[in-house]
Amino acid sequence: MRLPSGHGREPLELKMTPMIDVVFLLLVFFLWTSSFEEPEFLMPSAIADPPLAAGADATLQPPPASEPFDEIIVRIQWTSGAATLLFNDQPQPSLDALRQRLQAILDVGVLPPVIVDPDPEVPMGDAIRVYDTARSLGFDRVLFAARADDSAPPGN
Repeated sequence: MRLPSGHGREPLELKMTPMIDVVFLLLVFFLWTSSFEEPEFLMPSAIADPPLAAGADATLQPPPASEPFDEIIVRIQWTSGAATLLFNDQPQPSLDALRQRLQAILDVGVLPPVIVDPDPEVPMGDAIRVYDTARSLGFDRVLFAARADDSAPPGN
């Protein structure tokens, strides 16, 4: 069996431009599909606290200053001709008391979404005042709760 000789062959030329194009497209793809949310280990929580030193007593740690909030639900109920505010099912005597509770949450450094859930009988002005209060304090996600419409045909 005779092996082909290397005489008369042209040197192999490796073109870099197509490979750079493919690498660039992969980079763009991964950037577009990646999530730019804050990593969980940077968020405030009891799990993210640094571990205790060896031999330290766990009972010496102070309790957390505030409870974590996934979301804040402000219900507005219409009872005996007046609006009643509930902050996560805790009654609030006035809009100013609600403002103070929301400000306390902002002072902790968390920014959960605020969901305004008015009863159907509540005047729209009362719901808008709660919405404006949350937005003026600096909450960027203030949402209205949606109710399922029983009169809508199925599938709509």
